[in-house]
Amino acid sequence: MRIAILGAGALGCYYGAKLASAGEDVAFILRSAYEPVQEKGLIVESVGGDLHLKQPKIYRNTRECGPVDLVIVSWKAISNHLLAENLPPLLHEGTRIITLQNGMGNAEALSAFVAPERIHIGLCFVCCMMDTPGFIRHLEGGDIQFAPFANTPSGLAQAEQYAAMFANAGIKTMAFSEAEKILWCKLSWNIPFNGLCLAHGGISVRRLFQMPGEAERARHIMNEVCAVAQARGYPLPLDIVNSQMERTSLMGDFIPSSAVDYLRGRPVEYDAIWGIPLQRAHEAGVDVPYWEQLSHDIRMRLQNTDKNRS
Repeated sequence: MRIAILGAGALGCYYGAKLASAGEDVAFILRSAYEPVQEKGLIVESVGGDLHLKQPKIYRNTRECGPVDLVIVSWKAISNHLLAENLPPLLHEGTRIITLQNGMGNAEALSAFVAPERIHIGLCFVCCMMDTPGFIRHLEGGDIQFAPFANTPSGLAQAEQYAAMFANAGIKTMAFSEAEKILWCKLSWNIPFNGLCLAHGGISVRRLFQMPGEAERARHIMNEVCAVAQARGYPLPLDIVNSQMERTSLMGDFIPSSAVDYLRGRPVEYDAIWGIPLQRAHEAGVDVPYWEQLSHDIRMRLQNTDKNRS
C-alpha cells in the first residue's frame, strides 16, 4: 500500500517515520523542510527510541507524488481550504483517507472529495515538536484511536486494519465504531489545556500549573466537555478527567500546538477546536460557563494580537 503524508509537520513526520521504519511505503509532501530532509534525512528524537530515515521518499507537492492508496492528512484545520488544490492529485478511485487533525469539521471537509465511507478519523495523543525543518522531538505519548467517519461494520473493520498497521510500527492503537466519541476524548484535553496555554499568551504546561487556580479551571472546563459528550450520547471514560490532569502535570515545558502557532504568528485553529464543538454544546443544551469564558478569552487574545500586528 502506498501512503502519502499530506501536511508533513511534526505530527505527520513522526507517524510517517514510524510507518516507514516498519516497512510501509510512505511519501512525505514537504514544503520548507524539503531541502533539509533531502540533505540530512528525516530525524526523530524520541522517548521511545530515535529514528533516522536517511533517504525518505519526499516530494515538493502532490502532483509530483501522484495517486496513492492512503492519504494521511496531518496539516492544521486552517489549511483545509487548500484541499481542493492538493488532494485530487493523490486520489484514484479507491484511495482512502485518514485525518489526524485536531478538532471537528475535518472529515466533513474531506467528504467533498471522497465518499464518507472512505474516510477515517485518527485521534492522536502525542507531544511532538519540529523546532528545525526535518528534526522532530517526540516528548510523550503517541497513542492513536481510529474510527470510521461513516459508522458501518465495514468501516470498523477498516479501522481495525489501520490500528494493526500502526501497532506494527510500534504505536499503541485502538479501533472504535463512533467517531464523535473519540473526537470528544481528544477535545477533553485540547479545549482546556491547548486553550488556556493559548489564552495566557503561549505559555507552557508547566507555567500553567504554576498559576494559581488555573489547574482547577482546566478541570472545570474538562468536566464541561465531558458533560457535553454525555448529553450527545457519547459518554467518556469515568476516570478521564483525573487521568488527563495527572498526565498533563508531567508534561513540563511542552507548549501545546495552538499556543506554538500563536507564538510564531501563525493562524490558530479556533473554529475546529473551540468554535464548532461549542456550537454542539449549545445544541445539546448544556451549560458550559467555564468553557464559554475560555473561548471569549481566546478570541480577545487573537483579536488584540491581530490589531497590534496590523
